Amino acid sequence: MSEDHRTIAQGDTTPHDEVALIQAAQRDLAAFGPLYARYVDRIYTYLCTRMGTARSNDAADLTQQVFLRALDALPRYQPREGVSVAAWLFRIARNAATDWQRRERPTLSWEAVPEEMHPQTLETAESIVVRRDEIAEARRLLAGLDDEAREAIVLRFTAQLTLAEIGAVLGISEDAARKRITRTLHALKERYHDDTA
Repeated sequence: MSEDHRTIAQGDTTPHDEVALIQAAQRDLAAFGPLYARYVDRIYTYLCTRMGTARSNDAADLTQQVFLRALDALPRYQPREGVSVAAWLFRIARNAATDWQRRERPTLSWEAVPEEMHPQTLETAESIVVRRDEIAEARRLLAGLDDEAREAIVLRFTAQLTLAEIGAVLGISEDAARKRITRTLHALKERYHDDTA
């Protein structure tokens, strides 16, 4: 590993450093390692949410395909103002998940955050039943969303992308992404209150 790669790989990666890592990886693929380590869990969690936790093995395979696609596209990568490395990777992940869904043609269902992401607390039998009911209600409400609204919510709360990154992934402006998420959350809140009233 060259000295400039070691220097970049040793420090924390900020968005500016990520562009430097991409540029270094264009010269030497070993420099892509820190970016892989930073995003592999987030990409996997995002894909599990898109594909369903029952398909976690498929999500793991698809995660690897995402990074293979990223490495394949690496020579053509050009940093653009307002488009972070995270947005670039999640756009690849979104396209890979869409391709997988076309091939598999599964029934599109919404699954809440993967079970392994739930907080681990001591629960009573009553609290377990209440939590299951709440999760079932959240799934039902989310299943009623159109694909674009659901995708924006998944990118925001599962993939933890910024509004600018969500806009870049979805091909819309940051303001449009903010409006889509705000409207969706407002609609979900109204539906929830209507159903519990």
